[in-house]
Amino acid sequence: MMLFKKHRITLATFLMIGFISLFIGLTAFSAKADDIPNTGLSLGGRGAYYDPSDGNASWYGGAQLRLHLGTVFAVEGSVDYRRSKPDPSTRVDTYPVMASALLYLFPGRISPFILGGAGWYFTHVDGPGGDNTQQRFGLHAGGGLEVYLNQYWSIDGTYRYVWLEKIKSKDAALLDKDFNDDGHMVTVGLNYHF
Repeated sequence: MMLFKKHRITLATFLMIGFISLFIGLTAFSAKADDIPNTGLSLGGRGAYYDPSDGNASWYGGAQLRLHLGTVFAVEGSVDYRRSKPDPSTRVDTYPVMASALLYLFPGRISPFILGGAGWYFTHVDGPGGDNTQQRFGLHAGGGLEVYLNQYWSIDGTYRYVWLEKIKSKDAALLDKDFNDDGHMVTVGLNYHF
């Protein structure tokens, strides 16, 4: 249990990731090899778990669009929404818009990949010192796994470490305060291939 407390991973999150992994494993072989698209466009919804350095970890949602430029390379654009409370008197709403390059290591029905990219983060801070809107920039890197269920559907899971500029806020004494928003991001998506 110490592992869960130290890294702020709840038992429910751990079990959810386990069930999703089991589902992926059981459905991985339902697609025929010739049914797997290796180029084209995919669009999907996703759930994301973000654990910032300062603040509370939470689940939120978004969407992703991938353009597969061949069997080994794809580009992805995504947009999400998340809300956090780094302290009881401050609420932060963030809209991450990310662009990533994906390199598939072993293309096929089960395709592991590495990724890297950049993001623009529209951030609105509502705290005791008033409202503040910021536009921040961040880089990310990580990896993932895409599993094709058939020629039209795939499921993917990714891990990213995100490096972000700090969030500026004001406390009750109107002194500057910074929140570190770097953190771990895990996404699970369901994609439709055109």
